Amino acid sequence: MLSGKQAHTLSLDNGIENKQHADITKANSVQVFFCDPYSSWQKGGVENANKMLRRYLPKGCDLSKFTQAQVDSFVNLINNKPRRCLGYKSSLQLATEKRVILNQLVS
Repeated sequence: MLSGKQAHTLSLDNGIENKQHADITKANSVQVFFCDPYSSWQKGGVENANKMLRRYLPKGCDLSKFTQAQVDSFVNLINNKPRRCLGYKSSLQLATEKRVILNQLVS
């Protein structure tokens, strides 16, 4: 799941898509946390990421129409987008600098 990256923790939404969180923990030795239901203030980053992803994958669209390479491309664009709130660094750049992501595969 983490594609060659290491993390200390993951914060996930409460959706059914995360039902295998125990497998993630076991496979990656990473702690998984969940936001409380109806507590959007606890997941501001998740909500912001959803907003950015909706630019490429509109709500309600048929995801089967996209290849994995296309989805990976969207994620790469988002992760490498410079952000004012991060001092114009990308989230990937800052996570690597702060050692949130301990190693990174070059693509």
